[in-house]
Amino acid sequence: MTLDASNQQTSLFPGPVSSLIFEQPLNERIRNCLRLEHLFLGIEAGIQNAGEWDARNAISRMLEVSDFLTRTDIKGEIIKELERHMSTLAGLKNNPGVDPTALDETLKAISDILHKLKPAEYQPGSALRNDELTSQLRQRLSIPGGTCNFDVPAFHFWLNADPSLRQAHLNDWMRDLRIVEDAITMILSLIRNSSSPRTVTADSGFYQQQIDSTLPCQIVRVVMPAELQAFPEISGGKHRFTVRFYNQPQTCVRPSQLSNDVQFELHCCGI
Repeated sequence: MTLDASNQQTSLFPGPVSSLIFEQPLNERIRNCLRLEHLFLGIEAGIQNAGEWDARNAISRMLEVSDFLTRTDIKGEIIKELERHMSTLAGLKNNPGVDPTALDETLKAISDILHKLKPAEYQPGSALRNDELTSQLRQRLSIPGGTCNFDVPAFHFWLNADPSLRQAHLNDWMRDLRIVEDAITMILSLIRNSSSPRTVTADSGFYQQQIDSTLPCQIVRVVMPAELQAFPEISGGKHRFTVRFYNQPQTCVRPSQLSNDVQFELHCCGI
């Protein structure tokens, strides 16, 4: 097993062949975490790049995150998940196979995030909701092409301002969302790095596994060579999960399940 630069677990068999990773969450809490991670990655890409369309995409995703956080009690669910991780990791303190320094650092990092998340006055996304320009955009985003230059001239003016000014505004709007971003990164990193990957075979493109009730499994990860020219569909619940491999030579036709055996790397991740 290797770790990449972000300290996330990579392939069990690293080499020159590029790999694709497919993930399937097995509960609603982790499903929400993965969706938020997806949005945050898009936001960061938009902030780092200086183009007009990058800024458009970043704001659109920020507003999605803000709306997502206000519609459901995501903040409360994130706090519960972090507290659960903290309790589980604290129980490893007397385990001789655990690095005590790394464990203490991880526990402190979780504690610091919880300290920022828990106060009632912390309302992630408030900077966006209290901004006049982003409020105008939120009203227009549900309309196809609703942020065209004649619809929101103030936005068109902002998009054509100095790129450094746009980036500063984007970072300001993201400031109170970064606590949630840090929490999501911590949760998913711990879960992904918890597994002991193994190589398995999908007979005729089909694999099924029972979930051991004594071992937590929150995310199923399938790692496969990019040149395989196939993709997996993963489904699962509390008791079992299945992986079916399909190929789709042309996008205009339905995918078909592979008839040959497929060897892939399986990660059952959970804390």
